[in-house]
Amino acid sequence: MSSPLGLAAALATLQQMLESGLADLKISDVLGGAPSVTCVGPDRIDPDGGDQLNLFLYNQTRNPGWANLGLPSRDSLGERIGNPPLALDLHILITAYGAADFHAEILLGAAMQILHDTPGMGRDAIRAALKPAPNKPNVPKALERAGLADQLEQLRITPLNHSTDELSRIWSAIQVPARPSAAYLISVLLQSTTRSQRTPLPVRERNLYVVPLRTPRVDRVESVAGAAMPILPDGSVRVSGANFKATAVQLLVNGLDLSTGLSKVENDTLEFGFLSPALPSSLRAGVCTVQVVHGQWLGTPPVAHGAVQSNPGVFILNPQATFVVQSGATSSVVDGVTYRSGGIKVTCTPPVGARQRVRLLLNEKDPPDDRPARAYSFNAIDGNGILPPAEQSAAVTVEYQGVVQGAYLARVQVDAGTSALVMGADGQFSAPQVLP
Repeated sequence: MSSPLGLAAALATLQQMLESGLADLKISDVLGGAPSVTCVGPDRIDPDGGDQLNLFLYNQTRNPGWANLGLPSRDSLGERIGNPPLALDLHILITAYGAADFHAEILLGAAMQILHDTPGMGRDAIRAALKPAPNKPNVPKALERAGLADQLEQLRITPLNHSTDELSRIWSAIQVPARPSAAYLISVLLQSTTRSQRTPLPVRERNLYVVPLRTPRVDRVESVAGAAMPILPDGSVRVSGANFKATAVQLLVNGLDLSTGLSKVENDTLEFGFLSPALPSSLRAGVCTVQVVHGQWLGTPPVAHGAVQSNPGVFILNPQATFVVQSGATSSVVDGVTYRSGGIKVTCTPPVGARQRVRLLLNEKDPPDDRPARAYSFNAIDGNGILPPAEQSAAVTVEYQGVVQGAYLARVQVDAGTSALVMGADGQFSAPQVLP
């Protein structure tokens, strides 16, 4: 790769090639004097200044074949792991200026013949062109160290067949009168920096593994207590599917590793709990996903690499809750009926997050047969009363209003999960019970 000076070095090499070619063709004998070869903007040239060839870089484009070579240059941590090349195609306009009739045409024809006979820039030619010499006062000495001669791909010079419309637009953009000219493409220039990059140590030992990739599949997620039973934090969960058994099995619930909670792993069934060794602090009630991951034991010593993941299975984790009626409730009597207002403290497992939706559900216990059972629902305040920097709380106080005094069965909804009721010996729901 060449350094960032490679672009200038390419034009300087082309300039020296044309100067040497004109000298070999003895153009000075025809013109009556040696023409100059410059590389400046056309607006800086004096049309009456004498016989002159000028090189003008009117465009540069990314080379599509090299554009993505060496990418990405940084890893996921942002550390530099490579210096990919900047691959450029240079669009050059060679313009001829003459002091007399036909001089411009003579110069342009000679230049085109030189580039026709030399369609590329050889490495030795580049080194010779960029080598400092007294007869090259306009070539900076720093260009010799640009590394252009050592880049991977040799520079090619290709004539461009621009239409009259394209040439008209080029000269209109330059904003000077059009002159006899020819367009060329120099491809491909590879520039790169020498910034420090992270280079890994060499591989000490190579291992080859041939393993069958049997993707695990999750079909159903349910409580071990029964398909109709709710999934609770202190219960066990059964996952049904196929291809679960492997050398290394990892279980992910909402992205959390619960592999330590696995109690049974068979090919089409596995079971796990949430409390081994403890309920994860970031686990929330509501809709959860479960995935089975098969790690491949690779390397020396062998290390499990997560390679094959199942489809996500979906289940609802229901909260477990206790309810305590707070002191300080108020009463009001309307038409002989007592209505109560106050607060009920709900303690949940797992803890409630600040962004979760919490709703208290009250259903009248043992209502009379002559009317429907009373039922109420009340939402917790925004944020569930959790103040930053805290993000969760095991206890949430929900305010209730206008509840007819009596005994009620209490439940709490946390997102899609709902706490369970306890069945009595008579086959009726009996707890948890609150007396607002």
